[in-house]
Amino acid sequence: MILILTLLALSSVEGLQVTPSETALQKLTAKVPELIKAVDKDADGALNAVEFRAFAVAAEDAGKRLLAELDPSIAKKKAEKDLEKHDANKDGALDAAEKAAMAEAKRLKDIKDFDWDEDGKLDEREKQAMAWAAEGKSLGLFRSVDANADGRLAAAEAVAGLAAIADLKIKKAKP
Repeated sequence: MILILTLLALSSVEGLQVTPSETALQKLTAKVPELIKAVDKDADGALNAVEFRAFAVAAEDAGKRLLAELDPSIAKKKAEKDLEKHDANKDGALDAAEKAAMAEAKRLKDIKDFDWDEDGKLDEREKQAMAWAAEGKSLGLFRSVDANADGRLAAAEAVAGLAAIADLKIKKAKP
């Protein structure tokens, strides 16, 4: 909450530029109650670890959409980077084969840590390990944001940890 209030205060200081990530975070903060309500299955107004997983995915997706709306150059830079990396025939566009190769490269990158037999696919044991790792990462984030360590994430705690939850990179202002 302090981070959000600080960002709001700083954005009103004349001459200080607010980054697209900071603006996205400010806008996302307003959506926290709506996002919590959508995933709060027991309707207690707080998130448990299971509900948090859905909240984190929704917050990250919403943050990416807001950031793309605020700064379309981010998506353009990613597309340019993908083109540079995957345009095998150097014609300035990705054809179907190049797009398929790009998707396959991403898939292999996503599974490489769990493809223990290096066959390019995950068997049931490898899939389970990948799922457990994702669950552990989510639980670790939940615990880091659960400031009072009560196993429930209140809206204020969600707002305070929103930059980490939504995976928005906030740069510190230079003095």
